[in-house]
Amino acid sequence: MSFSATEAAFEGFRIVRRNPLAILFWGLAYVIFFVAFFALVGGQLATIIAQVETLQGSEPDMAQLQALGMSYATLLGFGLPMGLIVGAVLSAGVARGVLFPADKAFGYLRLGADELRVMVVNIILGIVIGIGSFLLFTAVIFGATLVGQSNQGAGVLTGVLLGLAAIVLLCWISIRLSLAVPITVAEKRIAPCASFAVTKGKALPILGMAVIAGIMSFLVSLLGSIVSLPVVMMTGGGLDQLATMDGLSTMQIVQAAGVGLLVWGVLNAIVSALQLAVLYAPFAAAYRDIKGLPHE
Repeated sequence: MSFSATEAAFEGFRIVRRNPLAILFWGLAYVIFFVAFFALVGGQLATIIAQVETLQGSEPDMAQLQALGMSYATLLGFGLPMGLIVGAVLSAGVARGVLFPADKAFGYLRLGADELRVMVVNIILGIVIGIGSFLLFTAVIFGATLVGQSNQGAGVLTGVLLGLAAIVLLCWISIRLSLAVPITVAEKRIAPCASFAVTKGKALPILGMAVIAGIMSFLVSLLGSIVSLPVVMMTGGGLDQLATMDGLSTMQIVQAAGVGLLVWGVLNAIVSALQLAVLYAPFAAAYRDIKGLPHE
């Protein structure tokens, strides 16, 4: 099978058509994540929203910024490990739906060796992209500062040009590594660098595929917002209502606004599940079309 960027870009919709129940299972995974996360840090989340609203339109002092930073650190401490687990399960499930379409049970979701390997690969990719971004933009700042010492205008121009070059290089690296998760699920191994071999000569088509998928994901989000906004407003306003609940415990927040938060969570879970299919499935389809199905 030959790789077509436009064909692969629509793979997410094909998964939904082949197995509509998959969206329900993926949405349920998001709801479980939201409920568990809120149970742990619901009160802290209300504090952050209240702090952000307080800082809007004013000059924050250092004490306020430090308090906000500590609040965010608490959320990150709970959210990062939970997000890694949920992200691995869902991304592996989407890849499985493309590469092993007969495994329809539970919307292609599993909790096993594949998911563990995908989580490790996601961590490796995050570290590589994070360190690469830090080094590149440190070099950009250093170069612009060095040139700017003798000519400020030339320093600004150098910073802009180097910044654009850094962004292009990061995009290229991301595209070359973009098939790491499908490779992990298909070949049952942790080999993120194997994506370089699979994407060789295909970087531009894969980039075009990613752009198309990104546009469609945005449209799905926009349509979901239009449909869900009236319902969310009628049931309390979603997370926005937490700004008035700073200082309350998680149980008190649930008693006061549980229905509205649950409605918001379910609607966002459905939209997020659709976006997941639209964004992730094309990369598994690209791997399939370049290398073939694993069992063939």
